[in-house]
Amino acid sequence: MDYLIDGQPIVQSGIFKPDRFLISRKYPNRLSPRSEIYPAHHAITYQGKIKSDGQYWLVLESGYLCVATNQRLLYGHDSNPNWGCKNKLSEKQKSSTRSRHFDNHFNLRQFVAAEPLVFRTSPEWTALSNRTLLYTGGQIVYSNIRSNQGIAYIQTEQGFLPYYNQQTGKKYGVLAGSDWSSQPVIQSKKTAFFKMNGRFCFNRRAVNIYQTPDLNSSILGHLKRNSIIDYTGKLADKHRGWLQLTHAGRHSYVPFMSRYPIHDHYFGKEITGSKSVSRLREPWTFDQVKTLPDQSPKPLEKKQLQKITSQLKQLQQSDSVVIGLINDTHYDAHQSSATQRPLRDLKMISQLAREQFFDGLVMNGDLVDGNQPLNRTIVDTGDAISVLKNSHRPVFITQGNHDDNSGFARYLNGYRTEQVVTEQTALNLRNSLNNSWLANQHNFYGKYHVPGTPVSLIMLNTFDIRDSSSDVYFDRDYDDQPNGIHWAGILQNIRHSRSRIAEQQAAWLIHTLDQLTPDEQVIIFSHDSIRSATDRQAVKPFWTYDWFANNQQGDYARVYSSLVKHRQQIIAVMSGHTHVDDWSNQDGINWIATTSDIADRRKTNRLDNPAIGAWDVLIINPKQRQLFRLRYGWHDRAGKLRNWQFRLFGDGTDTKHRSLKTILKRQDAKPLTGNALYYQNQNKQVDQVWRGFRGYFEY
Repeated sequence: MDYLIDGQPIVQSGIFKPDRFLISRKYPNRLSPRSEIYPAHHAITYQGKIKSDGQYWLVLESGYLCVATNQRLLYGHDSNPNWGCKNKLSEKQKSSTRSRHFDNHFNLRQFVAAEPLVFRTSPEWTALSNRTLLYTGGQIVYSNIRSNQGIAYIQTEQGFLPYYNQQTGKKYGVLAGSDWSSQPVIQSKKTAFFKMNGRFCFNRRAVNIYQTPDLNSSILGHLKRNSIIDYTGKLADKHRGWLQLTHAGRHSYVPFMSRYPIHDHYFGKEITGSKSVSRLREPWTFDQVKTLPDQSPKPLEKKQLQKITSQLKQLQQSDSVVIGLINDTHYDAHQSSATQRPLRDLKMISQLAREQFFDGLVMNGDLVDGNQPLNRTIVDTGDAISVLKNSHRPVFITQGNHDDNSGFARYLNGYRTEQVVTEQTALNLRNSLNNSWLANQHNFYGKYHVPGTPVSLIMLNTFDIRDSSSDVYFDRDYDDQPNGIHWAGILQNIRHSRSRIAEQQAAWLIHTLDQLTPDEQVIIFSHDSIRSATDRQAVKPFWTYDWFANNQQGDYARVYSSLVKHRQQIIAVMSGHTHVDDWSNQDGINWIATTSDIADRRKTNRLDNPAIGAWDVLIINPKQRQLFRLRYGWHDRAGKLRNWQFRLFGDGTDTKHRSLKTILKRQDAKPLTGNALYYQNQNKQVDQVWRGFRGYFEY
């Protein structure tokens, strides 16, 4: 059964008699709701079999029944014990089978809500169902999609939920893995409403409460000066911004700012976290795109695809393991044309992985930019994951510092943790891509063994920080061992601020490496480098400096020591995050960094660069102990940047230092927006040296 991949169905009927009582599940995973109890020695008729969640299940009329663990201990007697094994497979069949991913017939159709949604008794907007809610990030299985009066609804056992507004292009959630997610977005002429929780103090003037966001509507009440109110949403028209208030299920609206062509006049100040924030970035400003770019490959991109396909055919051997690798796409459908473009690269690498039967596809962090309100980030993440799933290969996504939206919550929204993607929401979004490889649910690290080969993939989480259940600023208070650094307040919930490996993950990795078989080889993926920055030159004698590295906490030292101990079995340690191509062989390990796929965030680019992505195809030849790295698109050459260059010219990402374009008063047709303006904090950079792209390694 080694060739069976999670999600692979077997159409095979029979009768099973358990030797103990068993409980069936609604879906084939241990976290799914229970369905039915079956006593010992009771004959159970099944219609099929499936490997899912790393275990073996029977397909029943009422759900799924786990009958064997990943240790293949059978919980009874099977009248048809054959799990689809063949006597012999050809080399081509082996390659195809070990790479095969989910079959659409058994693919659970799941919906993840981007905002709280009320169930409907029918596909009708007003047919509310007793106020039953699916909360933000919640997941539910649907059976059908129905449209009525311009609204697409999903049909579930609990009722109907709105999914897609065909007039405005608004999505209320994402369909995990469905082509429906690629529906064209129609630009809305209506006022956009953003579900956001916050507190506002009207310390400058008194205001009225209106029935609708219109000064001509009925006045429901009055707020005196210095009144403090909790709001549940924001919206803006041409002349003013509005706060939505919610009481007993009813909504009312309060104006909180006047909008002028040059500036905005606020009627008070925001109160959030431990700080009084008077000027937040308002959510409607995060929509810079007027038209959607063409998603079809351009001539330059087609040429790159042909080149990499030709190189792959020349280098690939019968025992080669082929992995697609892409990182730092920073996809954002609303921010700019540059942040939209990486979706095309995700489509191209997924299509190539499917056509060439890759053994896996790794997205090594920062899939999305995390620079939008929570509902938009959920939709962007779901759409990008749907594209990756179309590869029909095993797909693995590591945690990046942008993926949880905490950068938006910290820098743009006054430390409001309700805008952070929770671990459960992230799990719901990624679950469609098979999380059986995870060592621990919600922690996003684990190991995957490529069937029929001596090669394993290990994914690490370098932003390993647990969700907090509290939004009170000083409720979270702990010492980060073994560093002894004391963390207090809301920073514990903001992963964007620092890199960390928790003790539990370090212990798991040490144990996993100790348990490797003598002939097993592993390639390791982490978004941030596992090497800590120890001085002004970062990790000598290599590695581009990044200020996140100075914030590395937890058990990095233990992890690094364990890697060095097992260096004979480590193919390479792959990372991203620094947005530059770099490499080194230190302590007997290949350390390789990959530049960003998104074009306008590469640190080594001082002026304009070709608007083309950057991703890799890794070819591992385990017998020859070789690693080939084929590059699609842009690659960095060796170079150096001095500290004075950052201070004098900036690089387009530093808001405190003017860029060369600004000094020369050169107009940029497509100005950088959002995180491209500030997130790299280049004022904290020191001299940088990088070795550029390298395509061949021995290990």
